[in-house]
Amino acid sequence: MPSQRDKLRVGAAVLGAVAVLAVVGRITSPEAPASQPGPTPTTTRAPPQRSIVPERWVTAQIDVGHGGGPLKFGAGSLWVGAWRNREVVRIDPRSNRVAARFPAGGQNPAGLAVDAGTIWVVHPDTDEVVRLDARTGRVVARIKLGSLPFQFAPGDRRFQPSLVAVGAGAGWVVTSRGAVARIDPASNRVVAVIKLARQDLRGIAVAGRIVWVAQGRHGVARIDAASNRLLRTIRLDVQADRVAADGGTIWVGGPTMDPSFETAGAVARIEAATGRVREIVPSGQPTGLAAGVGAVWITERDAAGGALECIQPGASPSGMTGLPALGELAIGGGAVWAAGRRGSLVYRLDPDRFPCSAASVLTRPAVTP
Repeated sequence: MPSQRDKLRVGAAVLGAVAVLAVVGRITSPEAPASQPGPTPTTTRAPPQRSIVPERWVTAQIDVGHGGGPLKFGAGSLWVGAWRNREVVRIDPRSNRVAARFPAGGQNPAGLAVDAGTIWVVHPDTDEVVRLDARTGRVVARIKLGSLPFQFAPGDRRFQPSLVAVGAGAGWVVTSRGAVARIDPASNRVVAVIKLARQDLRGIAVAGRIVWVAQGRHGVARIDAASNRLLRTIRLDVQADRVAADGGTIWVGGPTMDPSFETAGAVARIEAATGRVREIVPSGQPTGLAAGVGAVWITERDAAGGALECIQPGASPSGMTGLPALGELAIGGGAVWAAGRRGSLVYRLDPDRFPCSAASVLTRPAVTP
């Protein structure tokens, strides 16, 4: 009886034949996503830049300042981590303009998340999470993460957070040292620390009562938010570098580990309720990944610079090429938002030519966890 891996490989081969036609000319070993830049001694603004995105795709370009870091859509706005400026930038999706710039609350901000009323920013230097009021930018809480319940190295128990997500009634903070802290948003206190079997954690998403943590070559770990217990790890033929949740579907992207694939990367679609891997779709190697309603969007490099691809269950991947080098992605406010990997621009992209945009991917209001 064929194994799950064999079944997925057959499905991937069919999808791959279509995907390869769409990705001809891509570079199959793109550069890895840029690491978080270190602090700069002074706050500066990036010089204005001219877009080189084809006009038929882009509807707006917004200069946000140095560092097109993480993008998150929530509380009716797009939020951008302009980390070299140590700022969180709010973009109004109705006017496509910068509506506010808030200090990020520390010298070396990293991960970003948004709930109904606050912005969450992690600070590895001080081992804390700062929550900002989404209307005023005022710091409403500084949450000390405390020590790890285990030694990372002899005498070293520092938490050093890198990522944060909100959902299932809590904030979830990741350290690449191999743990996830649960924060109660009512008391702003750490109420649990869950140790994972692996280190070098690379992504986090929350769907329903399950927290999903990308563990690179070791698959995806799952935490039951009702009990704070680890569930069975899901193994993949995809290196789990990025993860996004879309209701009942989890999308995981990264370099492929299956030598039969002719592309550099792949995206796995997982059923959130059961953890069952439904399909693996060959793609370029994702530099950004964001899920909408029923589909996932990835940015990647190609021979001309950059590409944007949409993957929908049961449909052939659809992509546009010849774009600038794009990185982080967000979906909301009726648009796909992409940050340039260099410089200071965030692009609002018109996805009308994509088959999956005809569904409710971009038209349903964003739901804040």
